[in-house]
Amino acid sequence: MAHLAFIKKAGLSLFLAAAMLACSSPSNQENLNGSSEDAALLLQYLEENGDIVNHPSAPFFIDAPEIYEKLKGSNYLVIDVRSISDFNRGHIEHAVNVLPEDILDYFENQIDPGSFEKIAIVCNNAHLSGYVTAILRMLGYDNTFNLRFGMSAWNESIARRHWLANISDDMIGNLEVASHPKREPGQLPALNTGKTSGYEILRVQAQKALEMNWEDLVVNYMDLLLQTEDYYVINYWPKELYDQGHLPGAIQYDPKKAFHSQADILTLHTDRPIVVYCFTGQNAAYANAFLAVMGYDIRSLEYGANSFMHQTLNLTQPAGRSFSEIHLQNFPLATDVLQQISTDMATPALEVETTTVQGGC
Repeated sequence: MAHLAFIKKAGLSLFLAAAMLACSSPSNQENLNGSSEDAALLLQYLEENGDIVNHPSAPFFIDAPEIYEKLKGSNYLVIDVRSISDFNRGHIEHAVNVLPEDILDYFENQIDPGSFEKIAIVCNNAHLSGYVTAILRMLGYDNTFNLRFGMSAWNESIARRHWLANISDDMIGNLEVASHPKREPGQLPALNTGKTSGYEILRVQAQKALEMNWEDLVVNYMDLLLQTEDYYVINYWPKELYDQGHLPGAIQYDPKKAFHSQADILTLHTDRPIVVYCFTGQNAAYANAFLAVMGYDIRSLEYGANSFMHQTLNLTQPAGRSFSEIHLQNFPLATDVLQQISTDMATPALEVETTTVQGGC
């Protein structure tokens, strides 16, 4: 049996190399061959099953007016992944409060996700909710969406505490225009899940990523300026915008293209935290989810470039690349606590059929 297992494992490694690297460079092939089997198998699975991080439609947004219009008489579910205290302070009517670390159990054991037309994931600023939505999408829950700009777009009082309180123009006139090269290709992070299929490895890694304390992952642009050598900072913009000005030391990676076996994934650091920043942090949230699932050490620059060059983005870029009062709604907040979900509740807050989901909806 041991001999058979060895042959099976060797065959799998050869299959992975052939399947993933047919069009890759020799250096990519050599480095991927040297990566852990779990990591290579996981990357192959993700690329063959939606390739969420590189999907042309990502991020998968839902806007506040659509949720408001569908609050009654529709088959929409709103899941609020904020802390219990934030939820109690004010939430969308009929929303359920499920913490990120509990959400897979909620999907698999308390609801039938596929029975809903749309499932909206919400947080204060769309960064944590985007991260959670991306992981759910990787697992096959393709009716999940995150609220664009988060609860800040739902109610002005939340925006004042979050989005509007964190935008600035501090770096205007102090951005860098010099380009910085990507590092030489290396290997994928070492993973050892004990699982043998791509989905099983993903399920283990997804839970690990959802159990991270989000507050521990948040950095601001001053952290990056003062400790440049401590991070691998990625500017997740098109090259022509990167060339016009970026955070000092940042390295340009193409959005929705770079994190792929046939592109630049092997140039990522495995020995220091990776910070991906985009315009608003919402696209970066999907990149962060992918990188966390793959085993990279990540940090989140919340509010993206809006945290240091808001006015420039507001004046020169499409409306979705900056937050302003045009995104604000004044939809009501519910404050009852009866909608809360805790892990020891046997019955979901909504009256839906309970089923166990295998491999997504």
